[in-house]
Amino acid sequence: MLSKRLCPHTGVMNFYFDADPHFAVGSVVKTAGQGYLWRCYTDPFAATGAEPRIEVAERRVADLCRKAAAHAHP
Repeated sequence: MLSKRLCPHTGVMNFYFDADPHFAVGSVVKTAGQGYLWRCYTDPFAATGAEPRIEVAERRVADLCRKAAAHAHP
């Protein structure tokens, strides 16, 4: 299962697999302009992108992380 936590110091929303809640597998951060930068760190689906809405950015990270988990454990 995927969970997320907002860092109160940096404002970064980090995503974690419940199996290892101390190792972030993705993140979303508000940019200086309008929008959000998202990153998924899980191979083979590691990717980066930008979205105007936080909900869409979070969905992108969650989708890729879930695909990576399914790929690792077919």
